[in-house]
Amino acid sequence: METSSAAREFDLNLIRVLDAVVNAGNATKASKRLNLTPAAVSLALRRLQHTYNEVLFIRTKEGLVPTMRAREIHHTYNQILELVDTTFDSMAWRKLNKEIVICGSDIIEQCFLSELIEFDAFEQYLINHRTNWSRDAKTCRELLLSGEADLAITFDPPSGNEFTQVSIENFSQYSVVCSQHNPLSSLDKLSLHHFYSFPHAVIHNGASSSALIEEENRQLFTGPYSGRRLIGYRGESINGLLSIVERSSMIAVIPQRLAHFFQLQRNYAITLIPLPDEISIKPLALYAVWSQQNKFKNDIASIIAMLQSVAH
Repeated sequence: METSSAAREFDLNLIRVLDAVVNAGNATKASKRLNLTPAAVSLALRRLQHTYNEVLFIRTKEGLVPTMRAREIHHTYNQILELVDTTFDSMAWRKLNKEIVICGSDIIEQCFLSELIEFDAFEQYLINHRTNWSRDAKTCRELLLSGEADLAITFDPPSGNEFTQVSIENFSQYSVVCSQHNPLSSLDKLSLHHFYSFPHAVIHNGASSSALIEEENRQLFTGPYSGRRLIGYRGESINGLLSIVERSSMIAVIPQRLAHFFQLQRNYAITLIPLPDEISIKPLALYAVWSQQNKFKNDIASIIAMLQSVAH
């Protein structure tokens, strides 16, 4: 929008005088605050009244009393100055707009943050989710202590007294997922032979990795399927992993709740199959972590409560 000619030619120093007189109550006190002479303050007030062509102050025994119009002008310009101040302070801008920066994987974005719609969270806050940051404990610590992130939702939380840590969900039930076109999709349960014969897609730094598999009876087979998975794909994205599985002969092991979510809510053409009896998976806890010094900690607590409701 183009600025009017009057606004472009307006002397903004006059507003500084208006603010000082409104707060001080008379020209003498205002002049001391502004390091000007009382005569200069009086001249500035006359110029300001001439610009608006209205009476802005009434002289009384107590001093200069601003009229209703002067108070309106003063209030409006104070709001503008506050907005200008936020351009010099990113945290002030974020606080004004209630921006909460969250770091986590796309599992968090897909399965948890998207469900906050039910709680009108996106009307209360500006949620800024970052998936491009490394999600190991060391990086999370640095991001949270520097203020670059307000909240980390991670399977690998940083430790320390400077953080508050809350468990959001504990994944204990797992399933094998494969394409609906995969020959395995017709089975009620996988055998160890099936499990080790087909190539696996795994998530690095996510909800599934080779380190989570407790493989019993490792020497059951003496051939190429002796308890070591064939990794055909490794990535950081749950969407990428399921897209690979959906279009190939690969299988993946992921938490059952996540598998149901992507099958029913995201319409992936996948089939869920129980794990072989010989395979067990370590429970995997998902944590929310934030710095105790974070200025948004009360807002973060509200978001955590919403996330816990989604999880359970």
